[in-house]
Amino acid sequence: MKFSALYLIAILLIGGCSSLESVTSNFLAKIPQSIKESYKVQSGDSIWSIAMQYNLDPEKIIEDNNLLKPFIILPGQKLYFDADSASKAFVSSEQIVVWHSPINTNKKPVSQGSYWLMYETEKGNPISSIQEGRVVIAGPDIPGYGNLVMISHPNGFLSLYAHCKDIFVQKGDVISRGAIIADVGSSEASSPMLRFQLRKNGSPVKTSSIKF
Repeated sequence: MKFSALYLIAILLIGGCSSLESVTSNFLAKIPQSIKESYKVQSGDSIWSIAMQYNLDPEKIIEDNNLLKPFIILPGQKLYFDADSASKAFVSSEQIVVWHSPINTNKKPVSQGSYWLMYETEKGNPISSIQEGRVVIAGPDIPGYGNLVMISHPNGFLSLYAHCKDIFVQKGDVISRGAIIADVGSSEASSPMLRFQLRKNGSPVKTSSIKF
């Protein structure tokens, strides 16, 4: 039910000023606590690509839009999500304190924003899994990230390795900590690099809190 300002004033006049606090409380309770934003699906989009673009939990997008398996979205379709969802990123990596380094290099990675690490290194340099887990993506499945490996780890963690050259694992593979999963490339990138991100329950973890 929608309330207008005139309707609120009328209630106050009828009920008297003494009821102001009670009426105001009831009125505010009817106002949505979060503002919904809409996104128009573009050609080549997927739930994961949209989630990564807006730092959202893909499961939340699915839930908020009542999407059913296999979660197909079409160009022109509108998706809705909370306007403040992108600010709900995880500050720390919580349970696991130290991760295996994704790449062996003397050059320190450069932070891209708050949630991506970029390693500039030679093409062909091996890329390792930061922890044991199961491969959920292995290939050019998400536009803008080239050959991408995505690994699901215990306790709700997910690691992403973008712009690979060759990928040595397949979707569904169970791999160990430190296992070589791909090598550095420049797929959908201007130069050889590894772009790395860690997520927790779908939301990105701040790079400042990740320890290797």
